[in-house]
Parts: sequence; C-alpha cells; structure tokens
Amino acid sequence: MRSVTDRGRVYRRCGCRDAHRHQLGTRCPRPATDGDHGSWTFAVDLPSPGHRRTTIRRGGFPTQDTAQATLRRILEGEASGFNGDPNQTVADYSFTPSSPQAAAK
Repeated sequence: MRSVTDRGRVYRRCGCRDAHRHQLGTRCPRPATDGDHGSWTFAVDLPSPGHRRTTIRRGGFPTQDTAQATLRRILEGEASGFNGDPNQTVADYSFTPSSPQAAAK
C-alpha cells in the first residue's frame, strides 16, 4: 500500500473516524480491501531558508501514479533551485543565495 521514491513517500489515507471521532487516516482497514476508498497523498522533507527541515504534504490525488508524478515534479523543481516551501516569504526569497536578487548584490 505504501511506496517510497528516492525521497518522499506516497501513501493512501482516508477521512474515516473512530467511535471517539478521531480520524483514522492511514490506520483505516478499508483501503486494503476497497481500492476506491481514500485518496493518495505524498509527503517529502525539503530544506527551508532557515536550514530547518520542512515537511510538505499534499493529498487528494485519485491515483498513486498522479501523486508520484506530483512528488517527482516537486523534487525536480527543488533540484533546479526552486524552493517549494509554502512558508517562504518574499524577504526570505530575496536573500536566498541562489536567487537572482542575491546574485546581483
């Protein structure tokens, strides 16, 4: 049910809840028996401007292949210098050594 690429992970989870109304997530037994239950999600750790690890999670993909393709695009963007951190501010981007603004200074 879970597949791992070079970096990051792709897994299936759902929004089912237990008797205490806590979300089951990856602990739900139904995805193993019902192929249409839940959606595919990926998670990957990316470096952030503050040199701390940032985990990016995106879900809602209908198939494992689309989740893996999106994860691959995120990793390819990171390899070419794109920072996929959603918390990065414009000020952080301006002072990143690989940014055009920092290179001009």
